[in-house]
Amino acid sequence: MARLQRCLSLVGLVATAGLQAAGGLGAGQLGAQAALVFPASPDLRLTADMPGLSLGLHGTWAFAGGHELRPRLDYAAFLGQNQTTSGAVTPQSLDTRVRSLALGADYLYRLDDRWAVGVGLQELRWSVASTNRVSPTPGLAAVSVSGTAHWWRLGLGPVLTCRLSKHVEAEVRYLVSHYGQENQPANTASYGLLWRF
Repeated sequence: MARLQRCLSLVGLVATAGLQAAGGLGAGQLGAQAALVFPASPDLRLTADMPGLSLGLHGTWAFAGGHELRPRLDYAAFLGQNQTTSGAVTPQSLDTRVRSLALGADYLYRLDDRWAVGVGLQELRWSVASTNRVSPTPGLAAVSVSGTAHWWRLGLGPVLTCRLSKHVEAEVRYLVSHYGQENQPANTASYGLLWRF
């Protein structure tokens, strides 16, 4: 809960600074987004197969001078991954499913009527559900242990958008984050579409 409060405070701080720097708030628009998400770091590719799917909601507020602020909420689910050790004395299989829930904001600078570049900052809740199956002796039933682990981590990365029409925008983003007890890299690349109402 404390991390969520810090993230909301950070979004508010960015919005306030943007308002002061840009000199005025334009009309806001609400929208939804969908994207294909690809694990971009080796540690994440071990537990999450590609591609994953991300869905979410956002708001876009335009400021004077081509500045935009886009608060957003994203949920991403990756395909399950399986790791098997076959040559070991005790064969085992590990199935994992990775999910993330992210709350944050993008700051964008509009280069012209179509293109915008910026940076996104998110607070992510990574979840990894795993099932470990061990076959102790041939002919005996396998033993399995299941569980889900969660971690809150910050994510940061560049964003590039291209306006396709008045209500549709394409987006490419790269997110640098971490997850796990050992804080392994959990970087992702995503390609998506945003619809504004």
